[in-house]
Amino acid sequence: MSGGLIKPNVSHLKHMDIDVDNQIVQASNTTSRPYRLAIVTSHPIQYFAPLFKRLEQHTEIDLTVLYGSRHGATPSQDTDFGVSFAWDIPMLEGYKYKFLTNLWPGRLRGFFSCLNPVVISEVRTGAYDAIIVFGWGHLTAWLAFAAAKFAGLPWMLYGDSVLLYQEENGRFKRLAKKIVLQQLFKYTGAFLVTGTFNRSFYEFYGAPSSKCFNVPLAVDNGLFIDGAKRARERRTEIRERYGIEPGAILILFVGKLIPRKRPQDLLAMLKNLQPNFPRLGVVFVGEGQLRLDLQACIAKEGLKNTFLLGFKNQTELPSIYAMSDVFALPSMNDPKPLVTNEAMACGLPVVVSHKTGVWGPGDIVRDGYNGFVYPCGDIGELARRVGTLAADATLREQMGGRSLEIIQSSGYEQCVGGILKALWSLSEPRQCVS
Repeated sequence: MSGGLIKPNVSHLKHMDIDVDNQIVQASNTTSRPYRLAIVTSHPIQYFAPLFKRLEQHTEIDLTVLYGSRHGATPSQDTDFGVSFAWDIPMLEGYKYKFLTNLWPGRLRGFFSCLNPVVISEVRTGAYDAIIVFGWGHLTAWLAFAAAKFAGLPWMLYGDSVLLYQEENGRFKRLAKKIVLQQLFKYTGAFLVTGTFNRSFYEFYGAPSSKCFNVPLAVDNGLFIDGAKRARERRTEIRERYGIEPGAILILFVGKLIPRKRPQDLLAMLKNLQPNFPRLGVVFVGEGQLRLDLQACIAKEGLKNTFLLGFKNQTELPSIYAMSDVFALPSMNDPKPLVTNEAMACGLPVVVSHKTGVWGPGDIVRDGYNGFVYPCGDIGELARRVGTLAADATLREQMGGRSLEIIQSSGYEQCVGGILKALWSLSEPRQCVS
């Protein structure tokens, strides 16, 4: 027993072949049942449904996902988007799940909007070997921690928190956060790290490196790679559909049109560049409170080749990426924006601000290699980076090819491998190999 946790019966995981480089784990001499794993998360999310399906398909895992809300599984209103939508990919197929009774009557927003006391009995009596809790930003997560601690059940943490925004919190809030997280991390069995900055976050609050396992936040790479490949053959046709000229050099933004994403920076950049690059344009995909402001700015400045396409669903996005030339994300607070993964899987060079958590050493955006990183809010530097790509089609192609190469080693296969390593560590603690 260690740190108040008991070791589950995982004798079936003691004989493993581990490919460290590719994070592929294969079990041999399996003599017992699969590992009974529960995942506690707030609601169905389009990026995680394919991962859950792959986990369930693995012979060593018997998965059950415990949802705190039906938001995302049915047509619903997103506060930031400002529109109702439903994902057009299967969200609840291929794996077992339970919707826990939520006592909160309103929308899923804030710490108390995920209020599922039944998670306590589910964790204590569900006969699980371990649980993975997605984050700690809602009450149900803490109820799950308490139930697991009482039952002697090990838990793992999975999230995208980073240290990039520490200065935005006041001194008292930083101190309180440190006290709470240090206590939580003390009893956590494993940390599923999503990248360089996420690892640094966990270690800052006391997580030992031996308990950290690489489980990248991923998208369905195959969906975007194959979709973009097919769409690229119809690039001119797709552009015509949106009234975009074939020869335009398109900078693409995908995300909510909200202040922390800073979409207006791309219009300021375009104003700087269009005198020298008259064919340069910006495409915005998404909805949000800044839409009217963007439209007003476009009209006031007389900007050309600007297009607001609104919300686009998962199966529509590959064609949007394929018709574009550069992906840009100027966010001032974006811990792990998965639209960057999507863009890279579609073969685009990327330009991101230093306030996005995707560019640390060994992460997916590598400054000067498959794109550029610039200081958030520095319009001149943003314009310089985008201008470099706008002026050189060969460079765009080279960097886009590197994006595709990088992202293929950051997919669901690596996620499954990392989770299996973490599960194995709960039975036989070992030095984590990054």
